[in-house]
Amino acid sequence: MEQKPTTPTLDDLRREVSRIAGGRGSFLDFTKGPDYRAFVPAPPDPRLRPSGRTASPAERGAFGRWLLMQVGRGGLVGELAKCAMADRGFPKDGDPEAVRQRLRVGQAEGDMFEALDEAELDWLSY
Repeated sequence: MEQKPTTPTLDDLRREVSRIAGGRGSFLDFTKGPDYRAFVPAPPDPRLRPSGRTASPAERGAFGRWLLMQVGRGGLVGELAKCAMADRGFPKDGDPEAVRQRLRVGQAEGDMFEALDEAELDWLSY
């Protein structure tokens, strides 16, 4: 017995279009714009300074010494700091390039270079 194809109804088409468009089955009327009156902005983050400058390199101190103080920090930067503490030849008064050169000499893994980039950004933000 052969079935005849049924013609989809308007409700079927609306349901399929809204499912594809992300409406999850309820028809969204796109002729009306979104209602932004319910939008409430997030409160300002107290950790961020609204204005001001970052410290100069003289005020900030040496990158190597700053990195050695990050031993208790988690993640890759903390691991990099632990490795720096264990290395007798670590450039304590060096800039990020001196530390990068030390990592190259020691044939460090790529994760340590990624941690160094992250630490450099953190150091520069002070």
